Amino acid sequence: MADRKQRIQDLQALSRAEARAMRSQGKEMKMADDKSNVGGQDRSRINVNEDYEIRDWCKALGVTEDELRKAVAAVGDQADKVREHLGKK
Repeated sequence: MADRKQRIQDLQALSRAEARAMRSQGKEMKMADDKSNVGGQDRSRINVNEDYEIRDWCKALGVTEDELRKAVAAVGDQADKVREHLGKK
């Protein structure tokens, strides 16, 4: 348990250091998957590493999880390319 807690603290410190470095270069660091900040880019990509995204995309496209994963592996994570590959509009 202590090792896990230390690993989390190390990752948090690394994230803070990366954010400071980016700010010093005039850049902004955004959360990798901030679920409160959805929209444009979040809707245009399919993240097969998130269960809720797999569920939602499978329902929206009318495909199984296996079909979705194979399509993403074949054409990448851009939703429009996956739709085209699957023959969906």
